[in-house]
Amino acid sequence: MENRMDENRRRYSDWSKAVKIAMIQRDWNMGDLAKEIGKSREYTSAVVNERVRALPTAQIISEILNIPNTAYSNW
Repeated sequence: MENRMDENRRRYSDWSKAVKIAMIQRDWNMGDLAKEIGKSREYTSAVVNERVRALPTAQIISEILNIPNTAYSNW
């Protein structure tokens, strides 16, 4: 049973993980990041959690959070 759960578990990219770590370090929630980039919280969450692949938005998020551009190169 445990192996099935691992198989179905979402695997996040290094970029997504880096965004979440940077948000925690700044004590930001998704709404804070969304406000900073001028997008809705729902859209920002979809990009960060990789339900939507939007390279221009990912680049903006990376710039704001000082994440190297190479972090989302595996998209």
